[in-house]
Amino acid sequence: MNTQAQEQKQESLDAEQQLIELLKQFPDILSRYPSLLTELEITHETGKAVSLIERQVSTLRDKLQSSDKRLRELMDIARSNERLAESRHRLAINLLGAHDLDDVISLVLAELGNELDADFAVLRLFSDDQQIIDNKPDVFVHSDDEGLSAFTTMLDNSNPVCGRCSEEQKAFMFRDEADAVGSAAIIPLVAGSRLGLLGLGGRDEHRFNISMGTEFLKQIGELVSAALAVHLED
Repeated sequence: MNTQAQEQKQESLDAEQQLIELLKQFPDILSRYPSLLTELEITHETGKAVSLIERQVSTLRDKLQSSDKRLRELMDIARSNERLAESRHRLAINLLGAHDLDDVISLVLAELGNELDADFAVLRLFSDDQQIIDNKPDVFVHSDDEGLSAFTTMLDNSNPVCGRCSEEQKAFMFRDEADAVGSAAIIPLVAGSRLGLLGLGGRDEHRFNISMGTEFLKQIGELVSAALAVHLED
């Protein structure tokens, strides 16, 4: 670029800067001279030149669509939270009327399996009584089972895990159905001592994911743990 061209480019930039400063000083100029709205043109993404007012309408329409989408998302979240709160309340009421351990187990698995759209719902309760383990092998496991080493951190912190669990965790919780589980939520059951684990599995790898809030699951774990503790002591 020669010297003359450089000087012309600099003059153009200086003029643009002066115009920008003037617009800042007189922000109402378009209101006072509305005809400018139709005379000014802005190149659209398609390459077509459009008036400033058309561009503003387009921008506002895009913002409105974005806001509408966000509002729908928030409404969906609100409805989901309301449904979960109702499920938690219903489970609490039903557990208060549970007659024995079998009642607690069936109520928990049915309510959470249905309300959380889980394809698989399982309970693994810990015991040192081999007779109980032999009588209910689908529910009870030995407190010293080697498979529990995969859940040490979870049980120590009493925090649920939601998303893709390890192959060891999946095999321990879901056994023969482990290969069909794409994602899972595992909830530690602790009430003074370690009582067990509650597992919810989905065939879809996105059904239970790491971005999901775990506060509801933690509250469910506390509720179920309290109900189990009463009947495990019988």
